[in-house]
Amino acid sequence: SDLITNNIVLGGWAGYTNSRTLNGDRGEVDIWNYAVTLGFPDLGKEGNLAGIIAGIEPRVTSSNVPGLDRDADTSYHLEAFYQYKLTDNITITPGVIWLTSPDHNNDNDDVVIGALRTTFSF
Repeated sequence: SDLITNNIVLGGWAGYTNSRTLNGDRGEVDIWNYAVTLGFPDLGKEGNLAGIIAGIEPRVTSSNVPGLDRDADTSYHLEAFYQYKLTDNITITPGVIWLTSPDHNNDNDDVVIGALRTTFSF
């Protein structure tokens, strides 16, 4: 249990974009995104990494551009992955991503995405 309690990494990010249109209907749009991450390095063996990510996709929170309204709903991004170190130069990372209300629209069905990444480092 010391391996788990001594090797937990908490992180995250937040992003803000203020976009201005200069052609046609001028205006401004505010866009926010954020996530919290939880990582478990060396889980299973040295060099492996398990992780969980939870946050929101970029979301329009205000807009005065005609025809571009703010997003009324919120789409959440939940992800889990396990990076497995095959060799010093190759890792394989299976993962699952769950998006609720894609396009920030509650009328859209949730989406579940399976991913398999391979990384070659030389």
